[in-house]
Amino acid sequence: MKKLNDLKEERTQLTLRYNAIMDIEEMTDELRTEADGIGTKISTIDGDIKLVERADELAKKEVTIETDEVEDRNAGDEFQTFLRSAIEGNGPLSFRADPILTTTDTGIINKDVANSLDILTSPGEAFLRTLGVSFYPGLTGNFVVPAMAEDTAAFVAEDASGASANMVPESLTLAARRVTHTQSITKETLAQTNPAIYAGIVQNLINGVWNAITNDVFDTLETDAATQGGTIAGSTLAYGDVVNMEASIGGLNIGAGAYVTTPSVKGFLKQTVVLGTDNGPIWANNEVNGYPAYGVPAANSQSMYFGDFSKMAVGQWGGVEIIVDPYSQAKQGRIVLTAVALADSGCTNKRGLVFIADVSTS
Repeated sequence: MKKLNDLKEERTQLTLRYNAIMDIEEMTDELRTEADGIGTKISTIDGDIKLVERADELAKKEVTIETDEVEDRNAGDEFQTFLRSAIEGNGPLSFRADPILTTTDTGIINKDVANSLDILTSPGEAFLRTLGVSFYPGLTGNFVVPAMAEDTAAFVAEDASGASANMVPESLTLAARRVTHTQSITKETLAQTNPAIYAGIVQNLINGVWNAITNDVFDTLETDAATQGGTIAGSTLAYGDVVNMEASIGGLNIGAGAYVTTPSVKGFLKQTVVLGTDNGPIWANNEVNGYPAYGVPAANSQSMYFGDFSKMAVGQWGGVEIIVDPYSQAKQGRIVLTAVALADSGCTNKRGLVFIADVSTS
């Protein structure tokens, strides 16, 4: 059976011809016969349109059925089908890519998201989760995250006030901010049938969005926790500066601490001894002072961070949406794909983090 758009277009043309015949004052037998035939065809097409529309409705309902046994779904196959349908004008121009992680941790998976694709976690997102950053998915409207100075109680004498153990509440408001980027593919790409090509396109778009979010986490850390910034003691980063970072946090009982810096600073610390000439390097076996250490491009240039990264938060308003634009670069034979997501980051408790923003390695 023909596609819905084709059926509707055929009906429109037949209707125009039928109306033109009916406007003729002197009707001939041939015209009457033609008009009768057109009327019959229109009735048949109307029946076909109803069948196709009914089939589409059933298909949509079938997608939303929840089942305990979910078959493996291929992101490449699904995106390939979506992309071709969108360009041919037979489907929507928007594609939701809400990845489900391969884990049973309900704190990580947003199981309320239906019809999600089995997409690999972006390296940026995976890194933030490794650091222990707090995630707040599925938000609607602004989200106010409570923050406290420290969760320490106090033993008090009989009838004495416990005011000294009072935690003064603070708050952080996460508000949806749009993060987006585009990628153009050629018409020739659509001629390819390998699903891996389309899975790669989706993955690249999602990776780009999460790279931006990861970069924003460190930008926000330096803004929200500006009072936690320090400086190096000498002209070159040394072991004493690293120790001072830990000491500056004071008596705060941090959770799983970690160091983060750029790959270039990481390389410098791997070649710099702790003390004297006989000790090993500051950075060894991806650890610094017994804490996990990471060198990543997301860290700001000339910056080094330490602390409990669960005090950093990332809010998400839905997943990543991919929008198809087959028109603006049509002359070049290109289709523009735009990835859009709503996210925000912030520091819920600056006391658990410290950074140096003027690291010098030369």
